[in-house]
Amino acid sequence: MKTLKIKPDTFKIDGLTEKINQHFGSKYSVTNNHRNEITIAKDKTIGCKLILTKKRLIINGTFPTISSLMMAVGILIVGGIVIPMAVYLFAYKPKFEAIEKEVYDFIRLEFPDSLS
Repeated sequence: MKTLKIKPDTFKIDGLTEKINQHFGSKYSVTNNHRNEITIAKDKTIGCKLILTKKRLIINGTFPTISSLMMAVGILIVGGIVIPMAVYLFAYKPKFEAIEKEVYDFIRLEFPDSLS
């Protein structure tokens, strides 16, 4: 999870969604989930969520859909803790961190005046 401190009320969710969609639209699917959340998905299992608060922009690598998240939790419960957690740490976590870093770098370069 990466956090950017922003100046209050400098980001608008619609403008941020549009800029991200212009930059990442060919590579990733970008959806504005609700009032303060944007999901950037590489596929149905790899993605990140941007959560906009008044003073922070949180970039969190996660499963982009609730169904893929529930499937991962189900596998964790049924398969025990050790093996599914190892699969998560070695297969998914590096991909989550890569997309997080890519989005983080884009926002830092695209909106330098809005960051504090």
